[in-house]
Amino acid sequence: MQEPDAAATPGPVAVDDVAVGDARLRVLSLQRPGARNAMDTGLLAALLDALQAAASDDGLRGLVLTGSGGSFSAGADVRERTPDGGRRRMELFTACYEQLTLFPLPTAAAVEGYAVGGGAEAAGACDLRVVAQGAVLRFPGAIYGVPVGVARTVGQVGLSTAKDWVLSSRDVPAEEAWRTGFAQRLVADGQARDEALAWLTTVADRDAATVRVLKRLFNEQGGVRDRLAFENDALRVHAETGRLPGEEPADLPRTVRPRRR
Repeated sequence: MQEPDAAATPGPVAVDDVAVGDARLRVLSLQRPGARNAMDTGLLAALLDALQAAASDDGLRGLVLTGSGGSFSAGADVRERTPDGGRRRMELFTACYEQLTLFPLPTAAAVEGYAVGGGAEAAGACDLRVVAQGAVLRFPGAIYGVPVGVARTVGQVGLSTAKDWVLSSRDVPAEEAWRTGFAQRLVADGQARDEALAWLTTVADRDAATVRVLKRLFNEQGGVRDRLAFENDALRVHAETGRLPGEEPADLPRTVRPRRR
């Protein structure tokens, strides 16, 4: 595997570029290892900036998202003190989910250790998931009263398995994630990043314009945009009101409100 052609930038999200012929791949690595890369407001803002910069970089052919210190991400940093009750953090979460899900280039999540909550959601938003054998995923929204986990699991593992994982909020070992199709590669611990880069290197050898068009087509398939919009709307309702959306039409996320004729 190629060596990075530049040192990682400091901060909560490290940015490495890897040369592949005349093009580059970018690796974004979450850098809060002491907190298992839990996502606080600062990390999410840095991640969103890095994703937007990558999306507009014409020299890139793909993106890897990973974590440092043996973990992918423990999800939202519940210890963070937020003066607005977490509204800004939730807005950043939804923006990052949208940017990752609809990213114009191929993306791969390299998952080592724990990928919990927002971490599992971020991995699910990528095109390909490379999961190390010791990794564990969890979608704990039903425990904490946060309506997440649907948009990025239904299309990947099927409705029944998604219900199993999300409604129970149980631990999902790497082998199960691979067997059910959530992970496309199962590798030895410590090898996830290299395998993710290897896949993107193969894709980077294909016609770049065609790959971009194919990504746009994939983004329009299977109700991806609708599920993403519904879940992000529900998260914003929760952040703004402190409660879950109700069942009345006016209280539902705007993406599913009945249309008036």
